[in-house]
Parts: sequence; C-alpha cells; structure tokens
Amino acid sequence: MKNTFQFVKSGEKKGQLLITCDNKGNPNGTATRFDCHRGNGITHLAFMAFLLDEKNNLVLTKRAGNKSLWPGFWDTSVVSHVLPGETPKQAALRRSKEELAVSAEFKIFGEFYYQARQNDQSENEYCYLLSGKTEQKVIPNQVEISEIKIVNSDAFSEFYKRNLIKFTPWFNIALKKYNLEKIIWQKNIKPSSRSV
Repeated sequence: MKNTFQFVKSGEKKGQLLITCDNKGNPNGTATRFDCHRGNGITHLAFMAFLLDEKNNLVLTKRAGNKSLWPGFWDTSVVSHVLPGETPKQAALRRSKEELAVSAEFKIFGEFYYQARQNDQSENEYCYLLSGKTEQKVIPNQVEISEIKIVNSDAFSEFYKRNLIKFTPWFNIALKKYNLEKIIWQKNIKPSSRSV
C-alpha cells in the first residue's frame, strides 16, 4: 500500500502543552513539555506503540541524535505524548504518520508508570502500551529516527539480548512488566480493561 503522508520537522517543541496526571494516569491539568521533563519532571501521559508490518515483523527504531533524552537508543516503533483532546490511540496514529509515514489501527494492551532520569532531565510518565499493524511501507522521519530494524519474534530476542544496554529505559521496563514477546505477536491482543 502506498504512503500518502508528509513528515513534520519534529515532535519536540518545548512550549507544547502535555497532559499532566497522577501516577495512576488520572489527568489533572497541563504543563509545557519543557516543564514536564526538567529536573525530576512532572508526571504526564505518554504512549509506546508496537507496529507490525504485513509480514508480522516488528518495527524497532533508533532515536535520532538530536533527541533531548536517550538519543541514539533503540526503542519500539513509535513513542510520544498524548496531547490535550487526544486519546492514546489517536496520539499513536498521529505520531505513526509523523515518524514512520504509516497509519494503523491501534489497540491498548497495557499501561504503567515510570520515572527515569538522564543528566538534568527526566521522563516521568504514565505510559500506555499499544499494538497495531500496517501494510504500508515504513519510511523513517530522519529528524526523529536515525535507523530502523525490522525483526521477527526470533530475531527480536537475539537483537534485544545483544543491545540490552542501548534500549530506552521505558522499553526495558515494559518488557519486564509485560510478556511483550508473547503479546506483540498475538493475533488477538486482549485490550486493557481501562476505558480511555
């Protein structure tokens, strides 16, 4: 299937408003991206989306060198924030278009809170986990992503073991909290019981 999306420069805008929340994911206001990530950060809503291609391979991405947190680290297909007025599914669709030039129907299968600090900044997020599938060709936005790796379930296990210290902390936490290898490649993912 042909791609019809054009890239934006970057999702990282310091003044962009994010949805703040408690560590159970209950929204309680908004704050700028800058404030949400400075120091220990302010807890805000985010997501991780795992995208499978038409051959049931997982798309992994390496964060571009210009990213403010964990540049050059491997990550799942699409990660970002849920913006005011959006659901996690809508946010995942928006960013899959902006980062990989594809669209997909996403399902939420989990969620967790985490905090991870790097230098004088932090990720302090309530993070939704989603999965989706696309038949479109993945084209990485080089402003956001420096490299992609397409892996089947066997290749993923080997690649992860070899690159463990070069994966983002939120990816490692999600992998430990959920049996991601089993969940990602399931045909019928059990949706999260929480309504969002």
